Amino acid sequence: MINQGQPQMRERAQINDFKGTVKRLVKYLGANKAALVAVLILSVVTTLLNLLIPSLIGRAVDTLALAKDMMFDMRMLAKTLTGLGAVLGVTALLSYFQGVNSAKLTQAIALHIRKELSVKITKLPIGYLDTRRNGDVMARLTNDVENIAVTISQTAGALLSAVVVIVGCVVIMLAQNWQLALVSISPVILSVILTRIVSGIIHKIFQKQQAVVGKLSGHIQESVSAHKTVHAYDMIEETIEEHNKISDELTKLALKAQVIGGLLAPLTSLLGNINFLLVVVVGGLFYMNGVPGVTIGLIQEFTLYSRQFTKPVNELTSLFAQFQTAIASAERVFEVLDVPDEPDEGTEVLEIESLQGRITFEDVSFSYVPGVMVLDHFSAEIGNGKKVALVGSTGAGKTTLVNLLLRFYEPDSGRILLDGVDIRDIPKRNLRMMITMVLQNTSLMEDTVAANIGYGKYGATAEQIKDISKVVCADSFINQLPEGYDTMLSSEDSTLSQGQRQLICLGRAALKLNKILVLDEAMSSVDTATEQTIQSTLEKITQGQTSLIIAHRLSTIRDADNILVLENGRVAEEGSHESLIAKRGTYYRLYNSYQYSE
Repeated sequence: MINQGQPQMRERAQINDFKGTVKRLVKYLGANKAALVAVLILSVVTTLLNLLIPSLIGRAVDTLALAKDMMFDMRMLAKTLTGLGAVLGVTALLSYFQGVNSAKLTQAIALHIRKELSVKITKLPIGYLDTRRNGDVMARLTNDVENIAVTISQTAGALLSAVVVIVGCVVIMLAQNWQLALVSISPVILSVILTRIVSGIIHKIFQKQQAVVGKLSGHIQESVSAHKTVHAYDMIEETIEEHNKISDELTKLALKAQVIGGLLAPLTSLLGNINFLLVVVVGGLFYMNGVPGVTIGLIQEFTLYSRQFTKPVNELTSLFAQFQTAIASAERVFEVLDVPDEPDEGTEVLEIESLQGRITFEDVSFSYVPGVMVLDHFSAEIGNGKKVALVGSTGAGKTTLVNLLLRFYEPDSGRILLDGVDIRDIPKRNLRMMITMVLQNTSLMEDTVAANIGYGKYGATAEQIKDISKVVCADSFINQLPEGYDTMLSSEDSTLSQGQRQLICLGRAALKLNKILVLDEAMSSVDTATEQTIQSTLEKITQGQTSLIIAHRLSTIRDADNILVLENGRVAEEGSHESLIAKRGTYYRLYNSYQYSE
């Protein structure tokens, strides 16, 4: 019994999810109400005008049919044809304006969703983005959003038009001849049943297809960003093979979806032809048997109405595959929008002017993966205005401490204090305003050199930017760039060396410079002579500030007030450079190994 019930429960859950997704999509129709109203009104008016065409044609046919009885009315024919021409012309004009407003609605919906996503991205937990491919996230922000917007705008008008056509045709045909009306309507019921059956199958395929699209986008993004690495490690064939593997998977899914979805169009077309044939045969029999009111014009009229009646069904069938893709895209977008925001319950706002900069780690434990401890009951005190260095082997937990200090992640247990206040009680934005940070992995924006250095300090003048560039030894190479400080950069700019990129990031940090400075391997790509020059200058401008430094060149932290040696997530040793060397312990071995490697 349990095994039989579980599939039914899953099916009900899928239906509920589908309905929920559709309801959420409908809300976006209000993104541009003026365009939406215009699309809907124009759809109705255009459809109603189209409903007049079969009657006008039927009337013209009956007028011509009377010619054999010498009762031909030329004025009536001219009047009918003039009306028909006017209806066709106005319909074409309204269709154009409907397309214009549909385009406006599409872009408004896309803009609305993109704005929601852009806000959401800033509130996502760091861990969410750290565990997902950038390319997949980008695909959701671009391909999926565009797919949703286009489908919604097209479907809105098409659905309303379909309802008007179906209701209008049924009412007119029933009023003209209810027997022929029933003949015309019956094949459409089969089309609806077929669409219902195929929908359940094809939706699952499109879900998989959109997931593979995201996977392919992620692979392409990684291949482009790691282009040099791919060539340096001679992984070209492997990269191509992986790309082809994902592309083949996408091709198979797309082909399968198109084959199954493609069945609907010919089947509904076949039913439409059968409908046409039934109307002609039954109508002809009625005419031959002298059924009252059945004329050649009426039969012509019913054949056209039957075509109009089945047309919206066929159109909706062709839109069906696109709609299923949009639903799959919407589910991917809503998955991002439904991720809980990065938690922040801090209410105790600190003033930067009164901040002392004392940092305390109390029995802090943390793991990225449950059960694999990175920090294990770590405790340390960093006095205000002190320069403290963190050293240790790779994976010892140095960068993790910085991530916890900035609340990119929260400790599993223990707490971190800033001036005696638990940082979980401080709003994240307020906390991060107190800290200036430079990472080993440089992050440059797609903007000018000056804008990159001034990033984070609103209103920084050109003179301030130039002065701070001299402090971090960046002014000389910046002036050699094609347009100097106005040279455009990008996140993947290859015209600058890694060391030059780090200097720009250092300039950015030095310009902002708050009470607490965190340098995480910030000068790892800078030559030793330049690093020493920068350090001596930074020491002057950071006088009295708390500095937390992670450095792989141990020779550059000899003047630190305190050095914490991390091992297995704990403080193995602590003290000044001289005292730690005298102990001949872990730091001594690390220092000698670095000295040897240099």
